Amino acid sequence: MVSRIYLIRHGITEGNQRRWFYGKADIPLAEEGKETLQRLAARGIYPRIPDDADCYTTGLLRTEQTFEILFGDREHKVIPKLREMEFGDYECQTYEELKDYELFDQWCYDETGDAKLPGGESNNEFYARIAEGLKELQGYHRLKELSHRHSGKDAISVIVCHGGVISAMMQALFPEVNGNMWDWIPDPGFGYMIEFDKGEAIMYEKIEDIKKLGFGLMRLPMNDEEVDIEQTKEMVDLFLSKGFTYFDTAYGYLDGKSEEAAKIALVDRHPRDSFQLATKLPAWAAATETEAKEMFETSLRRTGAGYFDFFLLHNLGDTRTAAFDEFHIWDFLAEKKAEGKIVNLGFSMHDKAEKLEEILQAHPEMDFVQLQINYADWESPTVEARKCYEVARKYHKPVVIMEPIKGGSLAVLPEKISKIFKEADADASLSSWALRYAASLEGVLTVLSGMSSLEQMKNNLATMEDFEPLNEKEQAVIEKAAAALDTMPQVPCTACRYCEKGCPQQIAIPGIFRALNNYMIYGNKEGAEGNYEWETREGGVASKCIECGSCEDVCPQHIKIIKELKKAKEMFE
Repeated sequence: MVSRIYLIRHGITEGNQRRWFYGKADIPLAEEGKETLQRLAARGIYPRIPDDADCYTTGLLRTEQTFEILFGDREHKVIPKLREMEFGDYECQTYEELKDYELFDQWCYDETGDAKLPGGESNNEFYARIAEGLKELQGYHRLKELSHRHSGKDAISVIVCHGGVISAMMQALFPEVNGNMWDWIPDPGFGYMIEFDKGEAIMYEKIEDIKKLGFGLMRLPMNDEEVDIEQTKEMVDLFLSKGFTYFDTAYGYLDGKSEEAAKIALVDRHPRDSFQLATKLPAWAAATETEAKEMFETSLRRTGAGYFDFFLLHNLGDTRTAAFDEFHIWDFLAEKKAEGKIVNLGFSMHDKAEKLEEILQAHPEMDFVQLQINYADWESPTVEARKCYEVARKYHKPVVIMEPIKGGSLAVLPEKISKIFKEADADASLSSWALRYAASLEGVLTVLSGMSSLEQMKNNLATMEDFEPLNEKEQAVIEKAAAALDTMPQVPCTACRYCEKGCPQQIAIPGIFRALNNYMIYGNKEGAEGNYEWETREGGVASKCIECGSCEDVCPQHIKIIKELKKAKEMFE
């Protein structure tokens, strides 16, 4: 049984438009608020709640109108204790109108929580009231759980309430999460999904205006050495027309041509608020701190975006992480976020779960993470996709998934593997299985796919436009296929790196074996060659082996490393 409470903030009101302080005032939705809610509902961002879900509002008109737009004429209860903070005599006034009032000034800068506005309530009184309202809501929800304990049906509750109220509840439910009151307040019409286990809140997700497919701009269609801009424009337009809005590029993709293409095909042709643009900064590719920081300005200039909705420290892990520390990139990007040039700050990583946990412990301010996750790598000892995913969930970080189709390898599988999928659904493509697997995971913000043709995009959109998570039978099919993949011939390397540490030639042995396995398992020669080029970019190619045997002496898996390196040399060099 799944147990969830959805907290949704009411839509935009005149008070939001005018930036009023208001709580008790019973203000209706503005026309903009109604239109925005209808648009968001049509895009499918709100939960599909079961018929027996328990529903609530606070009884104020703006919550009632929002509830009706989102959920129709369902029966619902009112919890008055979860109304917004009361501002008393100062309701429906702006900061500019109030800033010269002594009592308002005292209230603004009060650190005790006891100061209150005339006729209003103090912060302490507000938080105490919300605690009581939350207890009431959780009590109702607990009864819902108990009523479903034998049937196994999901226990779902939904409340439409207020921004400050949602913030206070999230602070109470997740006190260990880094963030203040303002960090938790969702925009009008948005909110959170909270999952419970035995009455305790165990995780949450933001309700976002982002569908579960992102357009990766790393493998754009090309004409010789140049991006095919006209086809890229067609792809961008089709992607947006289907309600998808997340675009992912990076400083180094296509030697900078990817960011330039984003400007020409996307930024220059569509309203800035109609899409989210993500890019990445590879500090490890810079020689100096100045050069690393200039990469940010270069990305801004190339894309013409003005700001980035999502910005990532690119490819943390191994020795690469040190460059971000040495060049003070963490603090630099935090400053850019404070300036409004970054909305959400995170990082991408190709490393083990232990390293991911170290980074998240050191940098709790990160808003999200980008991880390589697919069903083939889920239990991989070298990728540790499941373990990395679980670490991200432990730290309540939304996940952007990269490589859901493993660089195209899961789109063309050996016959005995593809047969498993075809027997389950003759019409579903292999790519669609991989995409749906990744998108079905909880806490996933979006799933990136590096689409290089209009045809690829059409196929992926057909899968994800009306996305349905995998059911239990489909999940079992995936698990069967993954188990079959594990039986394919491959080098049994776990990337412990004992071999690498003692190699006098500094050969990138685990990385070479990853490339070799990509070819041996999937037959993806082009992808494997790309893997090999990346893994040996610092010069540790297979042909440097002098057959000293020091690697084989320390290998816990007793791999015939010299023999496998010879295979790699013949295949990739």
